[in-house]
Amino acid sequence: MQLASTRGANGRVNAVARLDEEPFMLTTELLGGAAHDGDLFDLLCRDDIGALRAVLERGASSGRPVTEPFDAPYRRPRKILGIGLNYRAHASDLGADAPRKTPASFLKGDHTIIGPGEPIQVPSGIGRVTAEAEVGLVIGKPCYKVGVDEAWDYVAGLTAVLDQTAEEILLENPRYLTRVKNYPTFFSFGPWLVTPDEARRRIGDLRDLVIATKHNGTVHRQAPIADMIFSPAELLSFHSHVMPLYPGDILSTGTPGAVAIEPGDEVSCELVGLMTLTNPVRAQDGGR
Repeated sequence: MQLASTRGANGRVNAVARLDEEPFMLTTELLGGAAHDGDLFDLLCRDDIGALRAVLERGASSGRPVTEPFDAPYRRPRKILGIGLNYRAHASDLGADAPRKTPASFLKGDHTIIGPGEPIQVPSGIGRVTAEAEVGLVIGKPCYKVGVDEAWDYVAGLTAVLDQTAEEILLENPRYLTRVKNYPTFFSFGPWLVTPDEARRRIGDLRDLVIATKHNGTVHRQAPIADMIFSPAELLSFHSHVMPLYPGDILSTGTPGAVAIEPGDEVSCELVGLMTLTNPVRAQDGGR
């Protein structure tokens, strides 16, 4: 199953699902009378994605077709948790040592969120900015102190992420991590949330899922999940022992390679075989 959100010309947001090829709106009627009005966040908080599948299989044919552009799946998670230097090649880009014992992580505010096709806005005066393609894990139910072997049971879906960094400032001092990660528009995700079972059906072993950072249509760097220093399950388990994770929280698992971006560019995250997320790059004042 794949889930997404769309936004109409009037600003109204609707949740969308896809079981096969054609997506359709998740209406109150389709959900068997369960009230729904809005994006995916409400559905995630209900903690019943599995039950939703059965409902959709019974009533998919009655869903309204999708005619509106895709939006970010939602915009108000409780937290966005990012992982730094989770591929050795990316660590070498920054002249840094990759973490050996435990992951390096940071938090981002929801003010950074944009969706597919929205411009990444580069502020003036902050120097080199990079975009980093990543696979994100969307938490599907509350988890706290879970083991690695059970970590995937708490994942509602996988999604594509573009995580931006004011890299020139970061290189001045690694303690500036919160600052360099939290400019508006510095976190794009979507368009789809793909449930783990659907991802396995399409990819096979999830360790073979390839994440690619693409710059102006050309692959800049790519690598499979198998090349991560800490696997997605290890990342989720580790952080669940630090803090509780809640439905809708996003755990972005690190990038195989960052690419410098400038106004006028286009950057993409491709989860090969699952989805592609693309955003144009603009100056913060709206110019190219």
